[in-house]
Amino acid sequence: MKEYNILIVEDDLMIGHLLQKILRREEYNVCWKTDSKEVLDVIHKIDLVIMDVMLPGEDGYQITKKIKNLGLNIPIIFLSARQDIDSKLQGLTVGEDYMTKPFDPRELLLRMQKMLGNQYGTFTQIKHLYIDAELTRVFNKNLTNEVSFTSIERKIFFYLYDNRDRILTKEHFFNYLWPLDDRNQNIINVHMKKIRTKINDINGEIIQNIYGEGYRLNTYIKK
Repeated sequence: MKEYNILIVEDDLMIGHLLQKILRREEYNVCWKTDSKEVLDVIHKIDLVIMDVMLPGEDGYQITKKIKNLGLNIPIIFLSARQDIDSKLQGLTVGEDYMTKPFDPRELLLRMQKMLGNQYGTFTQIKHLYIDAELTRVFNKNLTNEVSFTSIERKIFFYLYDNRDRILTKEHFFNYLWPLDDRNQNIINVHMKKIRTKINDINGEIIQNIYGEGYRLNTYIKK
């Protein structure tokens, strides 16, 4: 899965630096502009915009309208010191969300996460993996691309994912995948080894081999 590119449009240097620090800590790619002049030059590479309303030159509403007129469906969150209802309504009409200053960074991050999930798909993160259970797709952040599973590997991985944090025995896998076939006791181990290689989990932190019992997909892993 690609890393999200976030554009900050903010002329207050203290707020701009704070936002940049917070978002980079959350591993977003951050681009920061202090006015509207260069926004359209970079907007095609952006996944979400945090937009101040009061800017030198064109204000946040005007530049947002230009973005929308380009046909770009990029979510925009307004950050503004304006707390009157008319300003809020205008922001929610032009953009997707409106927050007033001062703001709690935790609230902003939560709103961003929900907005990115609604716009680009909902992912679950387990260590360096991003998992889209609805579309049965897995992205390896370390490799910056989608994991290329075979059909049987995908079934095994998402069977583990659907039963995450539970131990699945070989009998579970056989009953799920090959209920009527001859059972080669080594076939599960072979597939697990290939899956671990593809998801960069050679040490078995994500897919753990519980000796004498089976396999478990762990969701709580210390970084």
